[in-house]
Amino acid sequence: MRIVPYLATGVALLATSAAFAQSTATLAAVPATAKIFVAITQTLTNSGLAFGDIFQSPTGGNVVLDPTNDNRTVTGGLTLGVIDPFNSATILVGGRRNATFAITLPANGTVSLIGPGAAMPVNAFTAAVGAVALVSPFTSQLPNTAGASLTFKVGGTLVVGPLQTDGDYAGTFPVTVAYN
Repeated sequence: MRIVPYLATGVALLATSAAFAQSTATLAAVPATAKIFVAITQTLTNSGLAFGDIFQSPTGGNVVLDPTNDNRTVTGGLTLGVIDPFNSATILVGGRRNATFAITLPANGTVSLIGPGAAMPVNAFTAAVGAVALVSPFTSQLPNTAGASLTFKVGGTLVVGPLQTDGDYAGTFPVTVAYN
């Protein structure tokens, strides 16, 4: 009679062990993946944004360099010269085929050309791909080809003060490209 209680306890322990053994499972083949993209790059392919020769005036004015056609126009009493070259900054972007990207240009009041006279602000930066002006926020798309690359140009407006001091003026500005 005493054997039965011990036998019942052993059966209960065996049943409990079987229940724990069945409470876990292993999935032997869980997929893991990764997708590698080509990093976006940019290279300046010319001398940068060059406004060329400008003759001062008592009223000052603006020189606008249009990146769609590399033409300059003036406001105020300024006159344009023809000796020094003028051109938009030309930038080559490379990266993942068919990817869209954003172009970030400086805000007004953040870039100036420095020289012997008062600093001259460069404002209203614009961008173009070929003869097509990009609309802010500036975006474009790389072609769907291996080794995808695209050239865009950057122009802007130079603010020249009244009777701006004669001399050479220079500065730099950032251009950022990033995948969308």
